[in-house]
Amino acid sequence: MRKSAIVLFAMVLIVSTGIFSAPVSYAAEYPSSKVVYLTFDDGPNQYTPKILDILKTKKAHATFFMIEGNIRQNSKIVNRLIKEGNYPGLHSVSHSVAKLYRGSPNNVAIEMEKTRQTLLRVTHFNSHLTRVPYGSKPYMSKPFRDALAQKGFKMWDWNIDTLDWKYNRTSPGTITSRVKSGLAGKNGPIVILFHDSRGTAQQLPIIIDYLRKKGYTLAVYNPKYHIVINFWGDRRF
Repeated sequence: MRKSAIVLFAMVLIVSTGIFSAPVSYAAEYPSSKVVYLTFDDGPNQYTPKILDILKTKKAHATFFMIEGNIRQNSKIVNRLIKEGNYPGLHSVSHSVAKLYRGSPNNVAIEMEKTRQTLLRVTHFNSHLTRVPYGSKPYMSKPFRDALAQKGFKMWDWNIDTLDWKYNRTSPGTITSRVKSGLAGKNGPIVILFHDSRGTAQQLPIIIDYLRKKGYTLAVYNPKYHIVINFWGDRRF
């Protein structure tokens, strides 16, 4: 009886920590071409909780590409975003052009692997979805992509750039304007690049309402239904 109780407890612990499977909210398929993925880079930071509050209020989810050091320093935020149905992605350790792209072609894969291990340690969530800093072109030439693919990673870029890093303080409304203009003429899944910033948090409710008004479904990344979104058109990613 005691042995059975121990086994049952272990099974409950494994399921609750997500070691074997991601939460059910990640498992939905979105067959429509009017699908938008909200993605956020460089967090988590002081603006991430506000973004999570908005997503929760709006019953929306997003994909967060996070820096290794920020994961370590903000583990509660990372665990919260996963618990609330968002997807954790990897965004390197250094975020440095010199350290990532001007040395060995293995450097990007090494940094992503370290970020993966840190995420796994603090959340028990094993993610292989990456976004390389500054986008994959021109830096991720074939040797760099080969090294990343050999480690089993996926790599996402985007097809709408809000430039919120530029406008979040001086002209937050431009972030929304760039989303609206970026949608024009695009077919298939849309991946929007944001950053965890004050101006982006300010505009996010407006953007979500606009997307839904236009008939878009807001999706969260799901490895079971992976889509290829990278500037090289590399089908391995």
